[in-house]
Amino acid sequence: MRAEGKEPLPKGVRWSLEVMAMIYVAVAALFVVNPNWPILVVNKAFIGYNWPMVFFPTEKFWFCLAVSVPGTRAFLAFAAARRPVETGLFCVRVLQVSLALAATLFAWQFLFHKHAALYALGFLIESIQVVFYLILNRKLS
Repeated sequence: MRAEGKEPLPKGVRWSLEVMAMIYVAVAALFVVNPNWPILVVNKAFIGYNWPMVFFPTEKFWFCLAVSVPGTRAFLAFAAARRPVETGLFCVRVLQVSLALAATLFAWQFLFHKHAALYALGFLIESIQVVFYLILNRKLS
C-alpha cells in the first residue's frame, strides 16, 4: 500500500491514463461530427450474421449524452494523470463506476431487449475498460 501524501503517479500509469483520455476525446469528437456513424458501422458489419439492428434515434436527446459521457471520462482520465496518487485513484474509481454501469446496461439491453451486436460490442468494450482500470487501481493501491 502506498503512503498517503503527494506522491506522483508512476510514469507508465500516467501515460496510460493520458492515452485513454485522448481516446475519450476522439470518441466525443466522433459523436459531435456524426453521432449515427458508430451505429451505422456496427449494423453494416454484422448485417450478414442476421443480428438484429439498432436503429438511429429520431431525436437529438441522446446526442447530448453521447458527447458528455466520453467528455467526462476524458476529464477524469486527464485529471487522474495529473494528480497525486490519492486523487488520481479517486478519479480512476469514478471511471470504473461509469464503465461498470454502462457495461451492465449494455448487457441488460442485449439479454432482455434485443440481441443486437451493438449491445454486445458495447458490453465488451466497456468491460475491457473496467478490467484496464482495475489493473491501474491495483498499481496505485
